[in-house]
Amino acid sequence: MIFEEDFTKKYDDFITVRFLLASKMRPSLLLLLADSKRDLNDFREELDKPSASILHGLKELERISLIKKDFKNYSLSTKGILCSASLEKLFQDLYIFQINRDFWQNHSIDSIPADSFRKSYLLRDSVFVESDEHNLSKAFNKYLDLIGGCGDMKIILPIFLEEHLEIILENLENGDNLLLITNEDVFSSLKNSKYYEDLVDFSKKGQVSIRKADQDLKVFLTVCDDFMSLSLFYKDGLYDNSCFILNEHKDGIEWANILLDKCLENSIKML
Repeated sequence: MIFEEDFTKKYDDFITVRFLLASKMRPSLLLLLADSKRDLNDFREELDKPSASILHGLKELERISLIKKDFKNYSLSTKGILCSASLEKLFQDLYIFQINRDFWQNHSIDSIPADSFRKSYLLRDSVFVESDEHNLSKAFNKYLDLIGGCGDMKIILPIFLEEHLEIILENLENGDNLLLITNEDVFSSLKNSKYYEDLVDFSKKGQVSIRKADQDLKVFLTVCDDFMSLSLFYKDGLYDNSCFILNEHKDGIEWANILLDKCLENSIKML
């Protein structure tokens, strides 16, 4: 339970939201008015709907004080401005999960805090990178291309990948920095690998920080200055290297940093 009491009884606005979402016309009208004032002809052109349907929707919105009419023009009321902003954010959030529905539904998201999903609209410009039957390594090779020469790196690493570490070491040779958050198993594999002494040397130079999370990591997240990438595990616990979400915009990178900072809070320094 998020709230101890039923918030639907406490807040009248819930009734307004339910009223808006029960119609295709009402939210469309409200969101169009969020851009500018409009008259009936504007609505007809943009929605390609008959005047009677549009007028009915406008009267309903006017009745609950979300819009107001000045001669022929309609505009948002103060309450309407607030509702349209909330509605737009809701639709942006839902859109993120709709366009990549299989990715989110087929993988475990248990390691992603609820706070991150409340800001999922930041992922709106993401693209889905996926391997296919002609190139089973397409997604992973794309990821390796991205991290080659990407600059400073912050990574949540739940798996041990030699190809990945070799590229990271090349970047460190070029003066880049690495923050690595991993789990007990991967850290143990690192310590027993041929890469560990190099990582220790770079750590002494202040280029590498390795931390161990105190939780089961089920996300593979990479954050650089120019992009973020996210891949997940199947619900049966196997890592899926056949696809990932890629975002090369500041909002997407901000979302990734929020997730990484949350994981950082629950980790201890190992190197």
